[in-house]
Amino acid sequence: MSIFFTYLELKMGLDCGGKMGQFILVIINTVFLLMGLGLFIPGIVLQTNIDFVSDEIKPVLDQVSVTGIALGDVVKNLGIGFIIVGVFVFLVAVLGLMGACCKSKCLLTIYAIIVLLILLSQIVVVILWFTMQNQLDSVVRDELSTSLKNNFREDSLNGTNQLSNGWNYIFLTLKCCGVNAVTAGNAGDFANTPNWTKGSKKIPTSCCVGVTASNYTAPPTCTDNVAAGTYYTSGCYDALINKFDTSKYSSVFLGVGVTIIIIEILAMLASICICRGQED
Repeated sequence: MSIFFTYLELKMGLDCGGKMGQFILVIINTVFLLMGLGLFIPGIVLQTNIDFVSDEIKPVLDQVSVTGIALGDVVKNLGIGFIIVGVFVFLVAVLGLMGACCKSKCLLTIYAIIVLLILLSQIVVVILWFTMQNQLDSVVRDELSTSLKNNFREDSLNGTNQLSNGWNYIFLTLKCCGVNAVTAGNAGDFANTPNWTKGSKKIPTSCCVGVTASNYTAPPTCTDNVAAGTYYTSGCYDALINKFDTSKYSSVFLGVGVTIIIIEILAMLASICICRGQED
């Protein structure tokens, strides 16, 4: 009986390490290949969405740091990051296909190690995202508020203060006012901008509906009275976050993420099976 089970185990190992393992790995890496190409699409979309980060706006975003990296650089290069990840996934898939087709133990070992590292990094990123998301939101909002308070000095697009110009361009481009939403009749965040000699104004001209860079004027009903319907009601923090809002796709991302993890585990098992089959 023990001889029968030993034979059966050896036979299954050979089958797994042979055509079946090879077939599974080819299918999996074909999917990876398509996924790598697919990451180019969100990368291009993100690059399109961040076209608002002009040379005038970037100095303001650079006042905020995310884990030691300037927010302006993070936003500006987010799409490029997706494209780079897409290229990496594509190359890993090619490595897996070569290893499977050639049944190269060396290539398959390298492939399995890379996939394992990717899997572990995904788990770490997910844990950090869920544990630090609220903290990150709070830090970014607070640093933006501090930047507005300390650096807003002029109601102008081409004044002597670069950061003031940047804030005004942000208000115009994102159609927002202040870091937090301004309510009718109130100055909002601009009540705490001691370096701005505002006179009778409560909010800058750039916060008013209909104002453009070429026609930078607004009536007192907006700048002085902050009358409802004359100014942008959204805060710039929320407007910035909405540029990258993926909440409506959260279920899709969750499903894709779980699928990727399952595929990665299968890829590692298939590569191990082929290596063991080669040994046998």
